[in-house]
Amino acid sequence: MKIERISLENLAVSPHSGAHVATVYLQAGTASLNLRASALPKTEAAGLKQQEIVTRALVQDALRQVRRMPEYRDGTKTITIADTAWPMLAEQA
Repeated sequence: MKIERISLENLAVSPHSGAHVATVYLQAGTASLNLRASALPKTEAAGLKQQEIVTRALVQDALRQVRRMPEYRDGTKTITIADTAWPMLAEQA
């Protein structure tokens, strides 16, 4: 799967755990996948704002979930991400 676009919606903080949660949409051609992601990101990261840290952590959790799906876990399919797929606040350096 080549992910061409990543977007987040319904970003919130869980009142129970304090974790950041969001629906992460992964679009690959005509297919799309939406996952409920959660993260307790570090409060500091080199040169990043809090919103950037949270966005990156949520996207990484969604990708972790995809990699655990049977078709990706066993290596029969791979996941690639287009350079332009990342939300602006989560762009990878």
